Amino acid sequence: MLMRLLGTGNAPQIPVYGCRCRACSRARVDENFRRRPASAEIQTSQGRFLLDAGRTDLADWVDPTSLQGIVLTHYHMDHVAGLFHLRWGAVDPIPVFGPPDPQGCDDLHTHSGCLDFSHTLTAYEPRVLSDELTVIPVPIKHSKMTFGYVLKGRRESVVYLSDCDGIGPESMACIQAAEPKVVIVDCTYPPGPARNHLSLDRAVELHRELKAPWLYLTHIGHDLENHLMDQPLPADGQIIVARDGMTLTID
Repeated sequence: MLMRLLGTGNAPQIPVYGCRCRACSRARVDENFRRRPASAEIQTSQGRFLLDAGRTDLADWVDPTSLQGIVLTHYHMDHVAGLFHLRWGAVDPIPVFGPPDPQGCDDLHTHSGCLDFSHTLTAYEPRVLSDELTVIPVPIKHSKMTFGYVLKGRRESVVYLSDCDGIGPESMACIQAAEPKVVIVDCTYPPGPARNHLSLDRAVELHRELKAPWLYLTHIGHDLENHLMDQPLPADGQIIVARDGMTLTID
């Protein structure tokens, strides 16, 4: 099973519209430094699952014959924007798995088209999505009802925590029990005060608490990118700055 990061940016993405900072200027001339909305896809032998759907170009490249379902962390626009186009597809119903949020986002629930939002997940209750993939939703702190996910393969686990402002004791225990080889976590801001998202210093502290071998930083804003241009993380360390297109294997 393969996990590919489709985007590693926060809501403004990188480059930020109209911004001329070093990070945004670099991203305009080098595609390798562009950051799209934080999201991922999981490819199994039976097809693919999208993990969040903030990219607005999904209908251009996601093969409808291989799309098995969509797993949402929450209903903020930068995590569901691609669904507003995808929902009008002429395809069989696509199951959408996500947290209990009756409000959803705008009119997605009332005018769902080909999207089936009836697959609401329950915190800490495993859901088998395929022979190779089981997801365990773990509530995390954010400004809207949000799930992180333990993504379990046959033998290994990866944890995905996009849009995170902390983890409560029960979620922490669930993640630690899974013994993930990789934790992919929101790290929007440089060290210092932050709101609704983690800063670099808090992400580092979370890594110490979770004791996972590797921590990948995602949901990155241009302020953090500028900070890392001056103070890069050690290249041989256990904390890695994720990039769009990066892939991980889950056995």
